[in-house]
Amino acid sequence: MFYKDLFQELEDLKKKSNYRELKVIEENFILDFSTNDYLNLNLDKSFKKKFIDNIDFNKISFGSCGSRLLGGNHREIIDFEKEIDKVFKKKSLVFGSGYDANTTIIETFYSSQDIIFTDRYNHASIYDGVINSKVKIIRYKHLDYLDLEKKLKKYRNLYKKSLIITESIYSMDGDIVDLDKIVLLKNKYDSQLYLDEAHSYGVLGYGLAYNKSLIKEIDFLMLGLGKGGSSSGGVLILDDIPRSYIINKGRKFIYTTAPSPIQTQWNRYVFKNIPFLEDKIKKLNILKKFFYKKLKEQDIQTMSTEQIVNIVIGDNKKTIEISENLIKEGYLVYPIKEPTVPKKTARIRLTLTADMKLEEVEIFIEKLSHELKKII
Repeated sequence: MFYKDLFQELEDLKKKSNYRELKVIEENFILDFSTNDYLNLNLDKSFKKKFIDNIDFNKISFGSCGSRLLGGNHREIIDFEKEIDKVFKKKSLVFGSGYDANTTIIETFYSSQDIIFTDRYNHASIYDGVINSKVKIIRYKHLDYLDLEKKLKKYRNLYKKSLIITESIYSMDGDIVDLDKIVLLKNKYDSQLYLDEAHSYGVLGYGLAYNKSLIKEIDFLMLGLGKGGSSSGGVLILDDIPRSYIINKGRKFIYTTAPSPIQTQWNRYVFKNIPFLEDKIKKLNILKKFFYKKLKEQDIQTMSTEQIVNIVIGDNKKTIEISENLIKEGYLVYPIKEPTVPKKTARIRLTLTADMKLEEVEIFIEKLSHELKKII
């Protein structure tokens, strides 16, 4: 009966064109629009060689083999955190994943006596933390600050602690928060503020809050290292007291194996080199402007403004068909369906990366336009 029920549920997903499978990507594509390696550091041979040439492989370990409170708190993590502390003028705490960092903040500091105001389109890791904490949750309309204030007025004073959660650049919509407005509301309504910078780290240097000199206004800031950082892992930037509290009370921090020394060395190397990656960031910005200009010329609609570009199709089956046709043409493009995005908003998600050539991108947009006209 157990397997029968599971089988039936999977069959229902197939009927709705919402079934997922793991696929190995072995082909050489003209352009890869699926990667979050926005600065192409994993493909930069010179950048990687400098890193490798400075590693003593006889001394460094490839596994941490323990949590940070047991045997996994190796020297590389300590040195990385010291580097981050210097830049952000606050304390940092390294996690094995941004997902764990996000859930840990919410489930460790907030409970049923508290309230969280979260953008409707925040990442699943944030919602998992909310569920685990049993906190009162209020969702506000995506990047709608009038709606957020309306809800703050109505609910804030009914609860003990209040937290506002937003991302900087949104991973499925490719738009960006007005951080100044969020900070104003945070202060006006005596709330704390949590900013997830997973898709802005690297792309915006050290992130949106750093660029706007608003670090002091952000109670909890998360740098995701698996996108523009070309790696994996997450870093929380916060004050000393909450950092110590997580070390003592944060279950995902306490019971999870620490990141490996070799991975941490790479993360530190990327972090130290962020100020020297201006050429890549400039190239990405030039590409971004060009891409949106060409979309407009082809009358392709998008709500995006950043290096993530979403083209909403709506229907799962049509979205999959467009994706498959573009892959046949040599472009790695994936369909995004529910529950990753809301129902009836299935879309093509395109990520722009620094080393894409303008002429190749222009040809792709022409092919995308052709596929959209065939299907829609």
